[in-house]
Amino acid sequence: MRGLTKAYDGTLAVKGLDLEIKDKEFVVLLGPSGCGKTTTLRCIAGLESPDDGEIYIGDRLVNDLDPKDRNIAMVFQNYALYPHMTVYKNLAFPLENRRIPAAEVDRRVQRTAKLLQIERLLGRKPAQLSGGQQQRVAVGRAIVREPQAFLMDEPLSNLDAKLRVHMRAELKRLQKDIGVTTIYVTHDQVEAMTMADRVAILNGGLLQQFGPPTEIFRSPANQFVGGFIGNPPMNFVEGSLGPKGTFDAGVFQYLLTDDLAAVAGRASSDALVLGIRPQDVQVSLQSSNGPSVQTETFATEPLGDQTILDLKVGETLVKAVVVPDFPADMGTEIWISFPARKVHLFDKKTGKALV
Repeated sequence: MRGLTKAYDGTLAVKGLDLEIKDKEFVVLLGPSGCGKTTTLRCIAGLESPDDGEIYIGDRLVNDLDPKDRNIAMVFQNYALYPHMTVYKNLAFPLENRRIPAAEVDRRVQRTAKLLQIERLLGRKPAQLSGGQQQRVAVGRAIVREPQAFLMDEPLSNLDAKLRVHMRAELKRLQKDIGVTTIYVTHDQVEAMTMADRVAILNGGLLQQFGPPTEIFRSPANQFVGGFIGNPPMNFVEGSLGPKGTFDAGVFQYLLTDDLAAVAGRASSDALVLGIRPQDVQVSLQSSNGPSVQTETFATEPLGDQTILDLKVGETLVKAVVVPDFPADMGTEIWISFPARKVHLFDKKTGKALV
């Protein structure tokens, strides 16, 4: 995609999107509702016409090609199965439409059914299938066409949580086995982080960051990405660069390392935002010799394998992840510190990451 732009009623849904997806790659378009990810997918599929920009599949410009001529297959959120047809007919229908010989249609249907382990369902109709089975049939209808690319629009969102986890693993394994380029749309960051080779994060129709999941988690390009990726989300504390390399948050001052202070000096103004992931906040019941901040336990959130502490620093709540039996009740005094190598600094004015 080069400069892909699409507006509805004068409102830009996608703005100048440049994105290159490699052959056989699994790429996830991730972002909040209304960020432009489904519009992007529909433009690739040919269901929407871009207002500007170019879309290439391989080395072929496809802007003016009908959806049926783009050699791609789409899996929708609602599966879009034909209710009056059996599973076999649902799988065979796109092939019969292209006048493929009956023997070849049967070979492809049987092979796809075996791949998805739905051979015993071929005689049933969609109403007789569970949600997970319907989802497999919808994926099967895409596979049977042997397209150049799969486009998937939140295909797991209608499944319950347990089945969604199972199907995530199945879809990822299936995509690697078949080796077909896949573009997958979701607003669920867990899906994106566990399934994708690379993640493209969109917000307001603009590409925020594109890279491997671990890189996006460790090195967010801006404050939006830092806050959107990670659960619990990244803590943000607003402040400014004070004298002698301190981060001045008003209610506390935190001494930055020389490296961090040098980076902070490159901001467009003194206004900064310090970011730290809850998993990286170091927590102690006693003050330490190094730079630390005194807080008070506002609330605890036990999750079984870990506990999340909500710690009050002035009017700001900082979340920290601790072991399940950490001895902190509401009102307990806690000292927290931020390891320098885990600190993220953002320019408050632009939102861009400084480190």
